[in-house]
Amino acid sequence: MDLVLTDVVMPRLGGPALVEQLREGGSRVPVLFMSGYADDALEHHGAPREDVELIEKPFTPEALVARVRELLDRPERME
Repeated sequence: MDLVLTDVVMPRLGGPALVEQLREGGSRVPVLFMSGYADDALEHHGAPREDVELIEKPFTPEALVARVRELLDRPERME
């Protein structure tokens, strides 16, 4: 898995809880959260405020592809 794209707020298991489970399992895969909530509401839903990659809804398919490409091309991923 090269990247996880998840919504912040989802039924049953929200994005932050999903990422927490991945991290507990040892995964260091990059994560891109998507949300229609304002920044201050994200923390309320358990999204960390630091080192969070976020794309705000609504977004175009082109914006999503560009953001994913940006994250996959980061130098720290090449190490």
